[in-house]
Order: sequence, then structure tokens, then C-alpha cells
Amino acid sequence: MPQHELQPELVRNRHGSGAFRRRLRMIAPDARTVIVGIEDDMHHYEAALYHDSQRITEVAATGPRMPWEPCSGALDQLQSLVGCPLTTAASQVFAWTEVRQQCTHLYDAAVLGVLHAARGHIGTRQYDATVPDWDQPPFDSWIERDGEEIFRWKMAKTLEIESPAPFSGRAIKGGFVRWCEQMFDSDGAEAAWVLQRTTWLSGARRSELEDCDDAIESGLVSGVCWTSQPERYQVAFRRRGTLRDHGPSPNGMLVDMPARWPQLRAT
Repeated sequence: MPQHELQPELVRNRHGSGAFRRRLRMIAPDARTVIVGIEDDMHHYEAALYHDSQRITEVAATGPRMPWEPCSGALDQLQSLVGCPLTTAASQVFAWTEVRQQCTHLYDAAVLGVLHAARGHIGTRQYDATVPDWDQPPFDSWIERDGEEIFRWKMAKTLEIESPAPFSGRAIKGGFVRWCEQMFDSDGAEAAWVLQRTTWLSGARRSELEDCDDAIESGLVSGVCWTSQPERYQVAFRRRGTLRDHGPSPNGMLVDMPARWPQLRAT
């Protein structure tokens, strides 16, 4: 019996049970490796990035939960990061490859992995971004890094920040990452675009993806990612049983990362 039939509480009536939550974790178990993970209600991806302190030399990726059938092909697409110079500017990593030919969510995690490698510190960094369930703006969103709150926004519109300064009146699209890099140091810019992504995606809590047969029915826009490219869009069938409800608590996210990576089990 499919998992979503065994545990229907995980896939029905999520909206209103708490919040849309996204956790991103970067772990450098040694001086040449970064393991990254991203998890929310709809997605769970992990990757290992290997480097020589200058560039990415090798990549491996896995997708414990992927929403659509073609998403698995994006795991191999991440190989395009090989050769990417280490940098603390996310915009430079986004410019390294055609991001519309990547899984948006896996690539976001991988970008954080490149930035973590560039910092050169062995250890862990974790982001927890939260957007309480909302129907209409205004609503709040915030992000914590390693348990400390970094930013808290009040959203005036679905895609526009009301406060605080210097975010006031800023749309969370159209050059947002580069704007953040101009306004903040590399750590602040990193936290801001992670919160941007989470806030942008938070409205998906109102969608019952398990009722959709394919990505077209879900409203996924054509051409924005690997799965929605024209050659795959018509066959982007739903992977049922992959939805979760992390609204009540973030405690279950990325708890099994060490089970998939020998480098982490050894630390």
C-alpha cells in the first residue's frame, strides 16, 4: 500500500496546521567536502560537493522525496557544477550554469554548499526559514541561522516586503540576490535569499499536490526548471506519497542525512 494511504494525515489538510518550513543544512566534515541538504513539505534533496579549495571537483546527489517523475534527471544535471570556482557570492554560482536546466531546490542547496566550501571552515551551518500559514497578505516570515534569528519580514504583498528597512518596498524577485549582495555582507546576503525562496514558495501549502496527476495540473509554470522544460513538461507525472506536513514542527527535517553519507557517519 502506498505510504500516503498509510499516513493520510501527512498529505491532507496541511494548510492551517502551522507554517511552511524549509531547512537547509551544510556540513563540512573535512577540508575538501561539503554535504548539503534541503527539506520542506514538498522536497527533500541532498548532495555532496568535493573541492580542491579553489573549484568544485566532483558532485553526487540524491533525492529522497521529489514531487514529479522527471525530477530524478536533475540529479545528474548537478554535474554541471564541476569546475565552478568557490565563492561567497551566490549570484556567481547561479551564473555558472543555466539554472532553468536544474532542479530549483536542489540547486539552491548546492549553491549554499559552494558558499560553505568557500568559507573554508570545517563544521555545520543550518538555516530554518518559517512562514506561518496565510491566506492573504500581510503575513510574516523569518529565518534563523544555527538557532539565531537573522531576518524577520512583514510581507505587504505576496512578493513584496513591507518592513523592516532596508527591505521596505523591495520585491522578492527581479535581481533580489544581487541587491542583497550589494546591501549586506556575504552572510547576510545568503540568509536573505534563503528567506526569499521560502517566502516565495510558502503559498504552496494551500495546494493539495497529492490530488494532482501531473505538474501541469499543479500550476507549475512551463520552462522554469528541469522538470518543466517542454521536452519533459507533458510527462511530469506526480510522485504520490512524497508530500509531508512539517507545519507543526521542524524537528523531522533532515534527521537522516548521516545515514546517506559515509563522511558524516565517520564524524
